[in-house]
Amino acid sequence: MKRNSKEWKEKRAEFLKGKTCAWCGSSKHLRVHNPQAASSSPSRIRSEIYGIAYEQFREIYRQKYQKFEVILTGKHRHKSHPNWHRTSTVHKIEPDHAGLEEQYREVMVEDTQEGNFKKLYNEWLEENRVKELIEEEIEKAQEEYESLENALVLCRRCHFAILRGMELCPVCKKKYKSVRYDTCFDCLPEEKKGEILEKKR
Repeated sequence: MKRNSKEWKEKRAEFLKGKTCAWCGSSKHLRVHNPQAASSSPSRIRSEIYGIAYEQFREIYRQKYQKFEVILTGKHRHKSHPNWHRTSTVHKIEPDHAGLEEQYREVMVEDTQEGNFKKLYNEWLEENRVKELIEEEIEKAQEEYESLENALVLCRRCHFAILRGMELCPVCKKKYKSVRYDTCFDCLPEEKKGEILEKKR
């Protein structure tokens, strides 16, 4: 069912019938907010699954066709100077050498299938039915979205707020706040307001 189809619009209208905004209680300009909307988009599902598949195959390819040597980089770090730095660095303060760590890196010395990564990757995708898996996940996500099981009814103002990462203040139930904070600015204790204003200055 397409999200702009007549069938979907009718289902949406039926779902909204007799409901009010879950946040402010308004019965005007209602919207259906589905938290799954972003995660259920076909492009996002394809991108996520292909991303996971690529990382898995890259590790398979690395173990099966490549050989590496571990070499010292000429850098180390220690408790008093935790960032990696050259061993020749002269410190202003005598460093604490307890727990000294030498930095290593891997250098590829052999690739028996050099140039065939893309071909082998596409063969692996086909063998593991990754495309079929993607289509199955898209269909499943679409069914979950259309069920409206986790949908939230919000008015236009509250819907706009949730899309910006905000929510209704639980104290005054009039103003909106970032989801990071407990209340809106106006509902904060005077002492807390003063601290925030002082930081801004």
